[in-house]
Amino acid sequence: MFNIGYRTIYQKNIPSAIREAKANGFKVIEIHLTSPQFLPSQYSLKELKSIKKLAEKENVILQLHAPLEQSLIFIDKQLRVGGKKQIKEMVKFGINLGAKCLTFHPGKAAIYHNADGQKIKDDEVYPEFYKKLFEDSVKHIISIAPKNFFICIENTDNFTPQYQKVLNKYLPTGKLFLTWDIRKNYFYTTNDLIKKQWEFVKKNKDYVKNLHISGFNTAHGDIRGWEEKLHRFIELFKNKNLPLIIEIMPLQYALKAKEVINQLLK
Repeated sequence: MFNIGYRTIYQKNIPSAIREAKANGFKVIEIHLTSPQFLPSQYSLKELKSIKKLAEKENVILQLHAPLEQSLIFIDKQLRVGGKKQIKEMVKFGINLGAKCLTFHPGKAAIYHNADGQKIKDDEVYPEFYKKLFEDSVKHIISIAPKNFFICIENTDNFTPQYQKVLNKYLPTGKLFLTWDIRKNYFYTTNDLIKKQWEFVKKNKDYVKNLHISGFNTAHGDIRGWEEKLHRFIELFKNKNLPLIIEIMPLQYALKAKEVINQLLK
């Protein structure tokens, strides 16, 4: 039903992360390219081929997560050019590594605070402006998307309606996909379901190629006690055979979460 994995951020290198996953019963690792030891520039083509063989030998699926500072809504033209180049380099790196998918956050617009302490988000004040920036990045992704490699947009940062409209338009091309973070489908303040996101993912569930799971009490914390909320998504995707990435650290806590998930899957 699901291939349970976890995110790798602080391991020594990719081979050590693969061996750690195998030793602890994880089937997938999501390699965060924010960490310096995982940067594409750290690995030669020869090393990538060797790592690909190691992952196949250990039966561990590899996938990538773009650096957190990567943005699909950069305003500055030079940053946009550089961002597109970086996307292309990460895709090439993923293919040479034998990874299955690459996940991007949409990016964060500027946030200001008024005298009442209210947050004012630029992309909510200027939705059409940011929608065009996001759509331009999505078009670039589609133009370079290879076969058998999923480039996914995650429902994080400010996953507002204008970005969802763009995705609704381009997901049917079959060259763009989704990573769905279950925790982020709930409000952090109340833990209530974000109904518009739930409707969006139900409509587009066939384009989801990767799931993230983390705790509700604190960001990326314990999932015990939240089984009912998680079960909603397990039921939605039970026939999809998707990677289910546990975003909890350190390793011993990810292992505890894996036990909870295995109980839910019985």
